[in-house]
Amino acid sequence: MTDEPIDAARRATTLGLGLSALAFAAPPIVHAQNSAGDAADLLRDFLRLRTAPGGEAVMWRYAGILVGKPEGEMARPLTRIEGVSYTQAAPRTDGSVDWQLEEVGYYCDLENGRPLDRFANPFTQATVRVAHYRSPQKLRFIGNRIEPAQAMPPGVEFRGEIRRLAAVAGRVAVTEDLYVRMPAVPATETRPARAVRYANSLATFHGAERDLSRPARVWLPCEFSYTTLNSFASWLEMDGVAGVQDMRITGAKCRVDQRETIPAWLRERIALDHPGFLR
Repeated sequence: MTDEPIDAARRATTLGLGLSALAFAAPPIVHAQNSAGDAADLLRDFLRLRTAPGGEAVMWRYAGILVGKPEGEMARPLTRIEGVSYTQAAPRTDGSVDWQLEEVGYYCDLENGRPLDRFANPFTQATVRVAHYRSPQKLRFIGNRIEPAQAMPPGVEFRGEIRRLAAVAGRVAVTEDLYVRMPAVPATETRPARAVRYANSLATFHGAERDLSRPARVWLPCEFSYTTLNSFASWLEMDGVAGVQDMRITGAKCRVDQRETIPAWLRERIALDHPGFLR
């Protein structure tokens, strides 16, 4: 689950968003402090919730809303979001885990819930062309630290961490948080200048606390919530406007063959736009 400014380290996810455009010199490693327990135990619990017991891919079905908040103005919902992602983990002999994600998502009308072609931006009064997304992501989990699996451009700052957020009323929540700062880009003859941009992807995975003590072969149900604190997506045509956008999303882990969790209209649109994506 990836936002336009964060397309390769996401869910980018951005998340929306979910960083392929950033995938080029390795950033500095940041050692995140685990708030509860050993980092290896935390990674094990995180993967139990995030993956399938046999290591096969899982599907995540999600939906939510895009909210805009220019500085000095009230926040307001802009579009709905509908999407599907596939994720898979591959353990390495050194104890780290290679992680890959690919997702497709659509910005949809607030009223009818269908993908938009054009959008009347209420903050600028301009009508803009909507850019839906297909976002790949490759990461590496090392204990409670997250690193991009590919080198990134000079000047990009990246920090990723897994944490135990809380255990409440028999439910446990762990987080996958990515923080990215992209430097300003000067103007060229063919491209306007771009200000510093930020992409912060905050995903929380929820499950039953008792499930984490079940045998490793058992599939664990998991839901997630996801939010971002990002610079405005380029397609909104708000470059230079101070403020943030938030992708507020909820979703659930599904088996790859659970096609019924995807509405028929969304299956048809994905098949049209991205043949072969749905498994």
